[in-house]
Amino acid sequence: MIDFLTQQENIQQYIETNYPKVLEETGLENVGAYINDFLDFDKYTKNTQLFYDFGNYDFSSLSNESNTEEIDLRIYLTFKGASSRDLNKKMMRYTAGFYEMFERSGCNFDGLADFGTIESVSFFQATEGNTNVKLAELRIRLQTER
Repeated sequence: MIDFLTQQENIQQYIETNYPKVLEETGLENVGAYINDFLDFDKYTKNTQLFYDFGNYDFSSLSNESNTEEIDLRIYLTFKGASSRDLNKKMMRYTAGFYEMFERSGCNFDGLADFGTIESVSFFQATEGNTNVKLAELRIRLQTER
């Protein structure tokens, strides 16, 4: 039986333990909040936040004895509370830090998946029509054979 909840909690724990270490190495503070909920800028008000979005799970049969599970994980980093120019710099540095953390993990959160890749990174210079709220989206694909 697949335990989706434990799997998600393990990934979150890995990120919340290791991402701050990479940020500290580059002189950045930890994010203000790690949130496993939908993007809601009214409810969640910290200047720097990380949102988890465990989207789709896809399954394929490899043989009678094994299957692959693919997780589409999206990480949203949000930034506000400074000038647009400063927020843009911050967004780029924090996103690079996340990328570095993922690469150091072997692209699989130290074995929580068999294989992973950051498929894309998107930068949004204005969120909710406000240039003083920036957002970076990292789309991660994790694959595990079961």
